[in-house]
Amino acid sequence: MIKVIGVRFRRAGKVYYFNPLDMDITTGTAVAKTAVDLMKNENVLNKSVGVLGMLFPFAGLKQKAVEMYVEDIEKSDLSAETKAFMILNTKKTFKKIKNQKTIAEIAMENAKQGTDFSEDSGVSEEWLDRFMDSAGFVSSEEIQWIWGKILANEFERPGSTPPNMIRILSEITPALASAFRYICSMCIWILPLNENGDIQGGFQKLFVPYTKNDEKFRECGVSFNVLNELETLGVIRFESLAGYISKGIINDKILICIGDKLDVIKEYEKGEIPIGNVMLTSVGEALKSITDSVEVDDYYVMIKQYLVDKGVKFAEEHDYYAEINGDELTIHRRNP
Repeated sequence: MIKVIGVRFRRAGKVYYFNPLDMDITTGTAVAKTAVDLMKNENVLNKSVGVLGMLFPFAGLKQKAVEMYVEDIEKSDLSAETKAFMILNTKKTFKKIKNQKTIAEIAMENAKQGTDFSEDSGVSEEWLDRFMDSAGFVSSEEIQWIWGKILANEFERPGSTPPNMIRILSEITPALASAFRYICSMCIWILPLNENGDIQGGFQKLFVPYTKNDEKFRECGVSFNVLNELETLGVIRFESLAGYISKGIINDKILICIGDKLDVIKEYEKGEIPIGNVMLTSVGEALKSITDSVEVDDYYVMIKQYLVDKGVKFAEEHDYYAEINGDELTIHRRNP
C-alpha cells in the first residue's frame, strides 16, 4: 500500500498531500511538525520558510523524492488506470510547485528592503491562495518575472493590486507582454509655461502615436490586432481614429520633453492636448509600474508628426535644454 499524508498549515488553508517515504509519522500536530522538519532537512524552503511562510509548503520537493513516489505507485497493486492518473498528477504537481517557487523567489529578490513577507504582512490569505494557485501554471520566464513583481508589490502595499489582476496575468502571453512593454516605453513630459516662460508644474503622460505609424508599430510586434487584444485583456483602451486628449491645461505655451529632446508648443486648442491613441486601465497602470522601458526608434519624430496632424504648432526656436543623469532629468533655460 502507498502511504499518503495530508497536511494543512493554516486553519482554513488547503490540504497538501505527499509521500512521507520511510519516515514514521503520527497523527495530529506531529504531522505538520514532521512535515516541516522534512522540508527543512531537505533544505526545501530555506529562506522561504521564514519569508513566504507556507505559501507553497512543498516548494522544494526534490526530483528524487518525486521519482521515489512514482516508483512506489508503479510497484503498488493499484489498477493501471489509477497508476497512470496518480503518476501524471504527481508530475503536474511537481511542475506547478516549481513555478510557484520561482515566482516567490522573484518577489523576494525584487521587493523593497524590509518588506514583511510573514503572515502578519496584511496580505489577504484568500488573495494569496488564488494568486499562488494560478501562478503554478506559469512556466514562461518573462511572465514569471511579471508575476513575481506583482507579488512583491502586494506585500509592499497590501490590498493595492487591482481585483482583476490575477485573471489578466493568467491570460497574458509573452507576445502580448512584449507589446505592452513597447507601449509603456512611450511617455513624454508635458510642462506648462507661465507668462515669464518658467515651468509651472507638469506631468508625465503615456503617448502612443499609432495613427499613421501603424507600419512601424507592426514591425515591433504591436499590430492593430495586438492592440485590440490588449484592450480585450483589460490593460489598455485603444482609440485608433480620433485618439485621446488631456484636458485642463490653459497656458499659452507648453514645453514637451521626449527623452532629451525639447519643444515648445505655441498654438493648440486651449484645454485640450492630444495624447495619442492608447490609455492605460488601472491594471495597466499597475503593470506599467513594474515594466522596464525599451528604446523606441523614431519616437520623437512620430510624436511631433502626430501633434502637427492634430493642429498643434511649435515654436521655431526656444532656449530650453535637458540634462539627463541616470534616471534623473533636469531642464535648464539658457536665458531665464
